[in-house]
Amino acid sequence: MQISELANFQELLAEIAETARLIHLYGWAEANAGNLSIKVNHRVKDPKADTNYYLVSRTGSRYRQTALNPEKNLLLIEVGKKEIFHPPGARPTMEWISHRCLQKAIGENTVVLHTHPAEIIALAKVNKSCAELNRIFADILPELPLYLPDGFAIAPLHAPGSQALCDASLSCYRGQKALIWSGHGILCFGKSLDEALDYMEIVVKAAKVFFLLGV
Repeated sequence: MQISELANFQELLAEIAETARLIHLYGWAEANAGNLSIKVNHRVKDPKADTNYYLVSRTGSRYRQTALNPEKNLLLIEVGKKEIFHPPGARPTMEWISHRCLQKAIGENTVVLHTHPAEIIALAKVNKSCAELNRIFADILPELPLYLPDGFAIAPLHAPGSQALCDASLSCYRGQKALIWSGHGILCFGKSLDEALDYMEIVVKAAKVFFLLGV
């Protein structure tokens, strides 16, 4: 199976390319930082029983390169009794372990979008709890509670790509549309790339205003 066999794959790749372009433009992805996964079951012809299908960032891929050639920087993963990578020689981002467990947890959402905004990383040095930051952000940016009524979760610092980070993410996730990895970055979940990016833009804007105000 190839990515090109997915239904409307050119349209999807164009959406991925535009999202990657914006993330790079925003400065949220230094070097090969950040990654994404998209559940594409509905795009697969003749899917296997008890199998899920995901488009995932390849290891070492960069958002700036994904913007120019998304297919070359993605792979298709079949997740059934075992994982099968397409094309066979491709390997997923080191953070696939967290993407995989979060994809199971986010319900009807299909997109996990991960980036490294400076304002989000800087929050690790702020002596405030997740509940306090949610309250402050909702107060300083009225759009946040409108788009993210459950606010955001914050997982403690763990090594990227580790099982510990995966476990910490699941332990603090309660259906929110955004999850901050302390000292690392942010993940947002949506039914589309646009939706996930909307949530990310809002949380990052709130963090930026927070630091501008010196709250």
